[in-house]
Amino acid sequence: MHKYELLVLNILKKHSSITFSELEKKSGLGKDELLWSIENLSNLSLLDLTYKKNNSITLSQEGMSYSKSMLPEDEIINTLQSGKEIKASQLLLDKERIGMQWCIKKGLIIIKNGILSLTKKGEEYSVPSAESIFLSTLHKKSNSTESFSSKELSYISEFSSRKLIEVKDKNIIDIIKISKKGAEAIIEESENSIDQIDRELIVSKSWESKKFKKYDVSIPVQQQILSMRHPLRLLLNDVKNTFSRLGFTEISGPIIEPSFWVFDSLFVPQDHPAREAQDTFHLSNPSKLPINDKEHLKSIMKSHTDSWKIKWSQEEAESAVLRTQMTSVSVHYIREFMKKYLSGEEVALPQKLFTVGRVFRNENLDYKHLTDFYQCDGIIIGKNLTMANLFDTLTNFYKSFGVKIRFKPAYFPFVEPGAEIFAQIGENGNWLEIGGSGIIRREVTGISRRKINVLAWGLGIERMLLINNDGIKSVVEPYNSGLSWLRTRKLR
Repeated sequence: MHKYELLVLNILKKHSSITFSELEKKSGLGKDELLWSIENLSNLSLLDLTYKKNNSITLSQEGMSYSKSMLPEDEIINTLQSGKEIKASQLLLDKERIGMQWCIKKGLIIIKNGILSLTKKGEEYSVPSAESIFLSTLHKKSNSTESFSSKELSYISEFSSRKLIEVKDKNIIDIIKISKKGAEAIIEESENSIDQIDRELIVSKSWESKKFKKYDVSIPVQQQILSMRHPLRLLLNDVKNTFSRLGFTEISGPIIEPSFWVFDSLFVPQDHPAREAQDTFHLSNPSKLPINDKEHLKSIMKSHTDSWKIKWSQEEAESAVLRTQMTSVSVHYIREFMKKYLSGEEVALPQKLFTVGRVFRNENLDYKHLTDFYQCDGIIIGKNLTMANLFDTLTNFYKSFGVKIRFKPAYFPFVEPGAEIFAQIGENGNWLEIGGSGIIRREVTGISRRKINVLAWGLGIERMLLINNDGIKSVVEPYNSGLSWLRTRKLR
C-alpha cells in the first residue's frame, strides 16, 4: 500500500467522518496526491465517499475583456450621457455593435434618423452598471453559485446567455468515511506489493517475486496548464522556416526611415495620398533624416521629375517616418546589388531574399486592419524571370500552409505588372486579400528588364491567422487577449 494511502487511512481511523478540505489540511498532501489516494482506497472499498454538486465559472475571452473595463452598453451610455453624439453608422467594431443591441434590448436608447438618443431609463442609468461591477469581480468570488444573491444569480444567467461566462456543474468529494473493510484492514505496507519503481528494485530484480499495484488512470486530477507559444509567434516562425526551405535568405532593416526609402525609392510620387499623415506616421523627433547615397538620390529625383512631371522636394524625401511596408528593407538590398552588378562585379543569380518585421499605418481598426502589424516581403533577382515564376513561388509557399490562393491584376506604384493575392478562408469560405506582388519597375532598379528582373511581394502575416485557424475571427484578437485565451488554443 502506498504511503499516501496509509497516511489517509490512519487519519480516518481517528475520525468517524471528515470533509475533503479538513483531510487536505491534516494530511499536508497536495490536491492531486490526496485525490489519487482517496479514489484508490474507494475503489478497494476501504472508504465510503459522499459527493456534492459544485459549479465552475469561467470567463470567456469576451467576458475577460469586458471585466477589465465595462460592458459595451455601458460605454455607449457613458458617451451619450457626456453629451456626445453617436451615429449608428459610426459603430463599426463588433463590440460597439453588440453594445448598441444591448442598449436597445434594455430600453436605454432609441435610434432616430440614424442617431442614438437616450431614453428616460438611459438617462437614469448608472455607469458603470451593477452588472459591470459584478463581472469585474467575478473571478475573485467563490465558484459555487450557492454563495450568490438572487440578483447576482440573474447576472450569472444573463452573462451565460451572452457567452461571457461558462458555468459547468460537477460532483466533488464532500464527506469521507472509513468503511468497515477499511477499519478491519491491516494498516501497514504489504511486503508483497510494489507501488513505486526505483533503481535498486530493477538492479536486484526483486520485483520478479512481487505483485505490482494497479495504476488507475481514470482518477480525476487538477488541470495542468501547459506552456505554449502564441499563435502569431508560431506563424512567424513557420513563415521564416518555409521561406528558408524554399532557398531564401533572411535580411533585416530599420523601422524608422526617411521617406526617401519608404516612398521615393519605390517610385511613389510625392503627392500620393499614402504619404499623408492620415495614412503614415510622421516623426517629430527626429523630423528629418539624412540620405547618404547621393548618387541614388540624384537618380531617383530624375526619375520622379521625368515621370510624374511634378517638382520633387528633397526636404519631403528626408521626412522621418515609420516604415509602412517591408519593401523599404528590400529596396536597400536591391540598390546595393545593382551597384555591384553595374560595376561589373561577379554576382550569383538568382538572389532569393525575404524579410519579416513590423510595419505601421494610420488605419482604423477592424477585423482585418491594424495600425501596426507584421508583414513579410520577398524578392527574387535574376534573369528572364516572369510573373509565372512569381505565381509558382507564392503558390508553393502557401501550399505548405494548406492555403489555396489566387491572383488578381492590381496597381502598385513600384511594380508593373502587379497582382493582389487572395486566400480562401476554409474550404468553401470567402476570399480574403492577403498581399500584393509584381515585377519591380526599372525606375526602382535603375536597370533595363532585358538584363535583369526583380520579382517582389508583400504578405500580411496576421491575416493568415484568419485562414484555417482555430476560432480566430479578427486580426485584433491575438493582441487584446490574455492567458485564458491562449490556453484555449490547440497545442502544436
